[in-house]
Amino acid sequence: MMYPAIRTTASVIAALTVVIPSLAFAELQSEMSAHVVTVAADGTEQYASALTVEPGQVIEYRIRHRNTFGNAVGGVAIVGPVPDQAVVDPATLATSSPATLEVRGELDPDQPGEEWSTLPAQRIVVLDDGSRLIEEARPEHFTAIRWTLANPLQTQEQVTNTYRVRVK
Repeated sequence: MMYPAIRTTASVIAALTVVIPSLAFAELQSEMSAHVVTVAADGTEQYASALTVEPGQVIEYRIRHRNTFGNAVGGVAIVGPVPDQAVVDPATLATSSPATLEVRGELDPDQPGEEWSTLPAQRIVVLDDGSRLIEEARPEHFTAIRWTLANPLQTQEQVTNTYRVRVK
């Protein structure tokens, strides 16, 4: 089955969130792109715009932000969603600026909605007999990734965040 990447990418872009002071939001230039990753015969990776995606393909998301505000912007948190039909590869979570990395998922059945956690994330599983088991959350449990920048983003500074998913 092929998925239209435009719809997938559009939903990802629509869900992309940058949390910063509201005044600076208009001055933060943001761009998100999706690329199908293939490996050539010589072992080098090649990238093509993800117009459509198929099960088994690897998609790399690239999120870039540039501060065009006249001052440094602190408290920047960048959120990239994981599409429903994909599983994130935690080994590919990267940023060009020091940041705290967290993942979101249904980790605690006693809390409404999803929770954020640093890696390795743990989740509580309620067994059939009502007992509870704490286990390490797996990539298929993650619905989003968040990088909270450790330092203010300086004027004209750019940060790039990347991650890869495998289409189910």
